[in-house]
Amino acid sequence: MTKIFHRVFLSLSVFLILSLLSGCRTLKAPETPYESWQAPDWGKPAKVKDSFWTSIRARKLQSDEPLTLAELVAISFENNPATRQYWQAAKAREAELKQAQSKWYPQANVSAQVDRQKQQFSEARDTDSAVYGPAADITFLIFDFGGRNADIEATLQMLLASNFQFNQSIQDLLLNVETAYYTFFSALAAVEVAEANVADAETAHVVARQKFEAGLVTKLDVLQAKSNLDDALYSLEDARGNVQTAKGNLAKAIGFPADTQFSIAPPGNEAPRDIKTEEITALIDRALENRPDISARRAGVRAKEAVVRSANSDLWPSITGGASADKNWRHDYEGDNNTRDNEYMGYIKVEWDIFDGFYNLSRKKQALAEAEEEKAKLIEAEIEASSDVWIKYYGYKTAVSKLVFSKAFLSSSKESYELALEGYRAGLKDILDLLDAQAKLSDARGKLIDSRKGLFIAVAELAHATGSLGSFDESAD
Repeated sequence: MTKIFHRVFLSLSVFLILSLLSGCRTLKAPETPYESWQAPDWGKPAKVKDSFWTSIRARKLQSDEPLTLAELVAISFENNPATRQYWQAAKAREAELKQAQSKWYPQANVSAQVDRQKQQFSEARDTDSAVYGPAADITFLIFDFGGRNADIEATLQMLLASNFQFNQSIQDLLLNVETAYYTFFSALAAVEVAEANVADAETAHVVARQKFEAGLVTKLDVLQAKSNLDDALYSLEDARGNVQTAKGNLAKAIGFPADTQFSIAPPGNEAPRDIKTEEITALIDRALENRPDISARRAGVRAKEAVVRSANSDLWPSITGGASADKNWRHDYEGDNNTRDNEYMGYIKVEWDIFDGFYNLSRKKQALAEAEEEKAKLIEAEIEASSDVWIKYYGYKTAVSKLVFSKAFLSSSKESYELALEGYRAGLKDILDLLDAQAKLSDARGKLIDSRKGLFIAVAELAHATGSLGSFDESAD
């Protein structure tokens, strides 16, 4: 039997060594800090299949119609990985809570063993025996000065923090999608504005050429009008480039590759301009009650305080109860006889680390310092949140006023441009008057686009700052 055992052991060892050698891959850091690292053949990108990118490429937008904001938000929830990261983190914290709560249950294990013992003596007879049998043990922590409860409380608070962080990731995703949507919509509108500016510049150029050919103006008028047209064409190309950038950002926000083909529908309504906001102090207080990121910070403080209690319990004794049962069969090969025995034991054990090199005391000091650090972070986050609400609130009020004035500016600029064009044709205005009026009209068109975009985004940012994104954004319906 011993020879057979040796042969089996030798075969397994050889097989394991060959397996390790065949699967071994060497990899080194770059030889110098002055040249790029060369990937080995087995690690080159062309030979490494990225199943994740393949799955991303396989995604298709299930709509041939222009997408509304609400549809884009729904698509982002299904495809953007940001919220899934926090969701999985929360699931991990939930599993950690289950692990901590397991300390409330007895710990039971069973085992079995087979021992073969052979001894050779020079003057006495040899011994050859075998012992085998099962065993079972049960232990239970009876008391540990609150350490077990503190560990459970710490993991519970960390789960709360993760859940709040998940809620915050939803708020952040909503803001990102809305901002990207309104930026894309405004970029498309800016192209239309740029095209209108080009049309006006072409009109001015045509009129200047006609007057020059009639001998009514000098060639300088034609050159100035042509320069203005070239500038308008430049701005048009810039606007078209901004559309592609904005579209790529929106595709990223909804979790699709940047080259995905889709179009969007315009907002259903104008951005709200009559949000019933409270007195700013009350609005800040309400934000600090509702914001998930602040709630996560508060849960983090409670978790650190629980860690302090857990560390404190380690300075005191713990009481554990237990029981075990063993059953063994013994066979003596020399005497060819069999025996068996049963063993049962129950106990209560008190453990106390009287001296551990100040490890547990230092651990408590560390936990206290980390709890104070977490409190300071909470205070910082609350002050930052109050500032965020203040800035976003007055940003919203400013955006409302800017939209009103941009509309008035556009109306007066249109009228001024029409009169300047008519006056230039009649010889009552010179080319500089016409180009100045056209520049103001172009500026007014751009300001209206920017102010509309600014108001839409200001509404979303105010809702995000107060932790209630969605309730203010009536235009997303």
